[in-house]
Amino acid sequence: MKTFSVTKSSVVFAMALGMATTAFAQDFCSNSSHSGQSVKISSNQVGKIGDIGYELWDENGHGGSATFYSDGSMDCSITGAKDYLCRAGLSLGSNKTYKELGGDMIAEFKLVKSPAQNVGYSYIGVYGWMEGVSGTPSQLVEYYVIDNTLANDMPGSWIGNERKGTITVDGGTYTVYRNTRTGPAIKSSGNVTFYQYFSVRTSPRDCGTINISEHMRQWEKMGMTMGKLYEAKVLGEAGNVNGEVRNGRMDFPHAKVYVKNGSDPASSSSVKSSSSTVTPKSSSSKGSGVGPVVSTEFCKDAQHTGDKKTENGNKVGSINGIGYELWYDRATSGSATFYSDGSMSCSFQNAGDYLCRSGLSFNSDKTYKELDGDMLAEYKLVKQNVNGADYSYVGVYGWMEGVPGTQSKLVEYYVVDNWLSQYRPGDWVGNKKYGTFTIDGAEYDVYRNTRTGPAIKSSGNVEFYQYFSVRKQARDCGVINISAHMKKWEELGMTMGKLYEAKVLGEAGSNGGGVSGTADFPHAKVYVAKDEPVSSSSEAKVESSSSQTIGLIAAPKMELKSGNFQVFDMQGRFLGTVKVDAGATVNEVLKANFKNAGIYMVKQGNFMQRVAVK
Repeated sequence: MKTFSVTKSSVVFAMALGMATTAFAQDFCSNSSHSGQSVKISSNQVGKIGDIGYELWDENGHGGSATFYSDGSMDCSITGAKDYLCRAGLSLGSNKTYKELGGDMIAEFKLVKSPAQNVGYSYIGVYGWMEGVSGTPSQLVEYYVIDNTLANDMPGSWIGNERKGTITVDGGTYTVYRNTRTGPAIKSSGNVTFYQYFSVRTSPRDCGTINISEHMRQWEKMGMTMGKLYEAKVLGEAGNVNGEVRNGRMDFPHAKVYVKNGSDPASSSSVKSSSSTVTPKSSSSKGSGVGPVVSTEFCKDAQHTGDKKTENGNKVGSINGIGYELWYDRATSGSATFYSDGSMSCSFQNAGDYLCRSGLSFNSDKTYKELDGDMLAEYKLVKQNVNGADYSYVGVYGWMEGVPGTQSKLVEYYVVDNWLSQYRPGDWVGNKKYGTFTIDGAEYDVYRNTRTGPAIKSSGNVEFYQYFSVRKQARDCGVINISAHMKKWEELGMTMGKLYEAKVLGEAGSNGGGVSGTADFPHAKVYVAKDEPVSSSSEAKVESSSSQTIGLIAAPKMELKSGNFQVFDMQGRFLGTVKVDAGATVNEVLKANFKNAGIYMVKQGNFMQRVAVK
């Protein structure tokens, strides 16, 4: 056991043996946006905003722009460049090796990319330089950890003169290369010869945490010498040796590089990361309390899997028990590909209105209260080249039948978590606004609207109600507790009925020339999280001692006072136990021990609660 103490609060932190110390909350994958001061650059420049070092560079000198933010995030746009890069993170001064930093060097990133044309190569991930590297031509090394790309494929063996092998870091497999290059370098006025080190992830991801120090440890084991760190930054780069890259974008609503002080370096063999979803469990009170705690691992590594069906015209169908629909009007073209895992990819060209949806089809025989547990929707959205959208709803969609108090006894309902239009759906969505409410941990505006138009099980237009929950802050990935929304609607006097469907939705429309673009959902899933009673022992069930992953049991909220607390991340991994003395707060203790802002679950006896650390 390793023990750490914090004098101010007399905290004792006991880490479980064999636990990966780089496991911590990654809420930024599901909910992140640029914040703080910003500076927009449209020509080659090295600069600083707050404590964040940044650089924009392209070979033409006028081939793109970038906006850098004081929180470390950045938004990088390419208009036409032979080679383009933007990066933000730590400028280190070349006075310490990675071993002398006092902790592991960590990079966090979330990427939203728009496709570029004529991409020959592209590197997205971590970038930096080292000086004073013995045994290298100029004692310089340029290094990359590549987690994604704007190109069609991840970089291959062409990237390096020498393939060193494969390593496992942060739960992913990387191929390691060393290359010898002659070209521009830091602190040189002309071309010099230097080494390049590459770790290339075999499966790209749009969001995650990169342990830079662990990559360097593995490189060193392969005989690749290290030096003093000049910089370590999150990078977006694309180029083509035979032309120009055009019209691409790499938006990083979250980017952060830092030294995790006091961390215990974990070898790659001891790091085990599970991408499987934690079994959702809820209390017997549906839609209340904390609700089911569900892994959001899919926000990092989602991709379409299974059988697929591509539809090119209006169609209601199913695949592997997953109900789906494609519908559009006034379109030059429209299509959708539906997968047996529930995911879908939706494309539209000059449509008046377009929607695609995938999820659960019910028999209209149960209300949400009569299900076996909370009804949940998981989704990840990737928007691509959307234009012309005057309105849009992305989130959850469905119908209810037998709703008392409505003319046709029908209700069409929406939980809107994002939108493809420039502006968020506003008060125009409803005849009546009930107000702003916190539902499932986020603020939503709730509306009811009366509409006459096409409806389920009707051959013509009928009058029906529409219910809307519209999220205040858009997110590209997350879990929606549909039952929690219905519970709130019912509390507000909005009557419920029997469920006809509940599906993940992408919808956009235009009042004029038409809407075009792609809404890709590499992860989409709607299901009922069946109830399991809280055990009398109130202990979290461990799936296996090797994975250190738990199925978190939802329990009543508690008043956070002094005592011992078990701590878990939002993927269900046990992080350790903390002791909070009188006069200290749980937030202070978590921040002192884990060093990372994010959402944690703390458990004491029969009680469990989310705690946000900033």
